Amino acid sequence: MKIISLTYLGEHDIKELLMESQQEGFCFLTKLVAEYQNGQNVFNKTGERLWGVYGEQNKLIGVAGLNQDLYSQYTNVGRVRRFYVSARFRRKGIGKRLLKEIIHYAENYYNTLVLYTDTDEAKLFYERNGFKRIHNQHKITHEYKLKNVH
Repeated sequence: MKIISLTYLGEHDIKELLMESQQEGFCFLTKLVAEYQNGQNVFNKTGERLWGVYGEQNKLIGVAGLNQDLYSQYTNVGRVRRFYVSARFRRKGIGKRLLKEIIHYAENYYNTLVLYTDTDEAKLFYERNGFKRIHNQHKITHEYKLKNVH
């Protein structure tokens, strides 16, 4: 397994993950592809990045993005977005490693990370990895205070 920064999101790379996520009832990878293709979000601003997790045969088995947060009332906030690991690779530490990679990178740019999720499985995952539940915030369910190195 390797985690790399994606500088170009090829449609062929993400096709299987996209279909799997749609079958699970998730639309956020569909949004990822659409926004990437139309240029609305290509993860290229300061402090932004898109990651891919590749397994055997160089096959994409997970993705995640980090954007400057548009919804927070505070500055210096990053948003974890479009976090998805293929179902058959879950509970193997891959998501945890990907999230650690995001946190490590984000420490260079942000004071806090935020995200929004509406599934119990994801809520548990983020809380087990140090994110705190937030209430009454628009488009934010969890936050993580970073130990800045910059």
